[in-house]
Amino acid sequence: MKIALDPTPFHSSHSVLEFPQLAAELGYKYLQLTPHPDVLPFFRHPKADDALVADLRKACAEADVEVASILPVLRWSSPDENLREAAVRYWKRAVQIAVDLGVEQMNTEFSGRPEQPEESEAAFYRSMEEL
Repeated sequence: MKIALDPTPFHSSHSVLEFPQLAAELGYKYLQLTPHPDVLPFFRHPKADDALVADLRKACAEADVEVASILPVLRWSSPDENLREAAVRYWKRAVQIAVDLGVEQMNTEFSGRPEQPEESEAAFYRSMEEL
Protein backbone atom coordinates (compact mmCIF):
# COMPACT_ATOMS: atom_id res chain seq x y z
CA MET A 1 0.00 0.00 0.00
CA LYS A 2 1.20 3.50 -0.85
CA ILE A 3 0.25 6.39 1.41
CA ALA A 4 0.52 9.53 -0.70
CA LEU A 5 0.41 13.22 0.05
CA ASP A 6 -2.53 15.05 -1.52
CA PRO A 7 -0.94 18.45 -2.21
CA THR A 8 -4.25 20.27 -2.76
CA PRO A 9 -3.97 22.29 0.48
CA PHE A 10 -0.59 23.57 -0.75
CA HIS A 11 -1.67 24.68 -4.24
CA SER A 12 -1.77 28.33 -3.21
CA SER A 13 1.54 28.33 -1.35
CA HIS A 14 3.79 26.03 -3.42
CA SER A 15 4.52 25.49 -7.08
CA VAL A 16 3.98 22.09 -8.67
CA LEU A 17 7.74 21.58 -8.81
CA GLU A 18 7.96 22.13 -5.05
CA PHE A 19 5.47 19.35 -4.24
CA PRO A 20 8.02 16.49 -4.27
CA GLN A 21 10.33 18.23 -1.81
CA LEU A 22 7.35 19.21 0.34
CA ALA A 23 6.18 15.59 0.39
CA ALA A 24 9.64 14.45 1.47
CA GLU A 25 9.83 17.10 4.19
CA LEU A 26 6.45 15.96 5.52
CA GLY A 27 7.67 12.35 5.62
CA TYR A 28 5.91 11.01 2.53
CA LYS A 29 7.50 8.74 -0.05
CA TYR A 30 4.58 9.21 -2.46
CA LEU A 31 2.61 12.06 -3.94
CA GLN A 32 -0.77 12.11 -5.68
CA LEU A 33 -0.97 14.62 -8.49
CA THR A 34 -4.41 16.20 -8.02
CA PRO A 35 -6.17 18.72 -10.26
CA HIS A 36 -3.96 21.80 -10.45
CA PRO A 37 -4.28 24.76 -12.83
CA ASP A 38 -0.69 24.36 -14.10
CA VAL A 39 -0.86 20.61 -14.73
CA LEU A 40 -4.30 18.96 -14.80
CA PRO A 41 -6.97 21.63 -14.28
CA PHE A 42 -10.52 20.60 -13.50
CA PHE A 43 -12.50 19.83 -16.69
CA ARG A 44 -9.90 21.33 -19.04
CA HIS A 45 -7.07 20.15 -21.25
CA PRO A 46 -3.92 19.37 -19.25
CA LYS A 47 -1.67 22.42 -19.19
CA ALA A 48 1.62 20.65 -18.43
CA ASP A 49 3.88 20.54 -21.44
CA ASP A 50 6.64 17.97 -21.89
CA ALA A 51 9.22 20.26 -20.28
CA LEU A 52 7.18 20.69 -17.10
CA VAL A 53 6.54 16.95 -16.92
CA ALA A 54 10.29 16.28 -17.28
CA ASP A 55 11.07 18.88 -14.62
CA LEU A 56 8.52 17.30 -12.27
CA ARG A 57 10.02 13.87 -12.83
CA LYS A 58 13.46 15.31 -12.04
CA ALA A 59 12.16 17.06 -8.91
CA CYS A 60 10.69 13.76 -7.75
CA ALA A 61 13.98 11.95 -8.29
CA GLU A 62 15.90 14.63 -6.42
CA ALA A 63 13.47 14.44 -3.46
CA ASP A 64 13.34 10.62 -3.59
CA VAL A 65 9.56 10.82 -3.94
CA GLU A 66 7.36 9.04 -6.48
CA VAL A 67 4.07 10.13 -7.97
CA ALA A 68 1.83 7.25 -6.90
CA SER A 69 -1.19 8.37 -8.90
CA ILE A 70 -2.66 11.21 -10.86
CA LEU A 71 -6.24 12.42 -10.57
CA PRO A 72 -7.64 14.05 -13.69
CA VAL A 73 -11.25 15.20 -13.24
CA LEU A 74 -12.85 15.46 -16.67
CA ARG A 75 -16.34 15.25 -18.16
CA TRP A 76 -15.78 11.90 -19.86
CA SER A 77 -19.28 10.71 -18.83
CA SER A 78 -21.06 13.85 -19.95
CA PRO A 79 -24.27 13.35 -21.94
CA ASP A 80 -23.21 16.47 -23.87
CA GLU A 81 -21.28 14.87 -26.74
CA ASN A 82 -19.03 17.89 -27.34
CA LEU A 83 -17.91 17.90 -23.69
CA ARG A 84 -17.46 14.12 -23.70
CA GLU A 85 -15.34 14.15 -26.86
CA ALA A 86 -13.18 16.95 -25.49
CA ALA A 87 -12.73 15.05 -22.22
CA VAL A 88 -11.53 11.96 -24.10
CA ARG A 89 -8.89 14.09 -25.85
CA TYR A 90 -7.86 15.52 -22.49
CA TRP A 91 -7.72 12.02 -20.98
CA LYS A 92 -5.31 10.91 -23.69
CA ARG A 93 -2.91 13.70 -22.72
CA ALA A 94 -3.36 12.87 -19.02
CA VAL A 95 -2.47 9.25 -19.77
CA GLN A 96 0.67 10.41 -21.59
CA ILE A 97 1.63 12.56 -18.59
CA ALA A 98 1.18 9.53 -16.35
CA VAL A 99 3.38 7.40 -18.62
CA ASP A 100 6.06 10.10 -18.76
CA LEU A 101 6.07 10.34 -14.95
CA GLY A 102 6.22 6.56 -14.57
CA VAL A 103 2.81 6.52 -12.89
CA GLU A 104 0.78 3.33 -13.18
CA GLN A 105 -2.34 4.46 -11.28
CA MET A 106 -4.93 6.98 -12.42
CA ASN A 107 -7.93 7.95 -10.30
CA THR A 108 -10.93 9.97 -11.36
CA GLU A 109 -14.59 10.75 -10.84
CA PHE A 110 -17.49 9.58 -12.96
CA SER A 111 -18.39 13.23 -13.78
CA GLY A 112 -21.69 12.47 -15.51
CA ARG A 113 -25.03 14.14 -14.77
CA PRO A 114 -26.99 12.68 -11.84
CA GLU A 115 -30.29 13.77 -13.41
CA GLN A 116 -29.35 11.86 -16.60
CA PRO A 117 -28.02 8.53 -15.29
CA GLU A 118 -28.70 6.44 -18.41
CA GLU A 119 -27.22 9.00 -20.79
CA SER A 120 -24.21 9.44 -18.51
CA GLU A 121 -23.58 5.72 -18.33
CA ALA A 122 -23.81 5.43 -22.11
CA ALA A 123 -21.36 8.32 -22.47
CA PHE A 124 -18.99 6.62 -20.02
CA TYR A 125 -18.93 3.43 -22.10
CA ARG A 126 -18.38 5.39 -25.34
CA SER A 127 -15.42 7.11 -23.70
CA MET A 128 -13.98 3.84 -22.40
CA GLU A 129 -14.23 2.30 -25.87
CA GLU A 130 -12.27 5.23 -27.30
CA LEU A 131 -9.63 5.12 -24.60
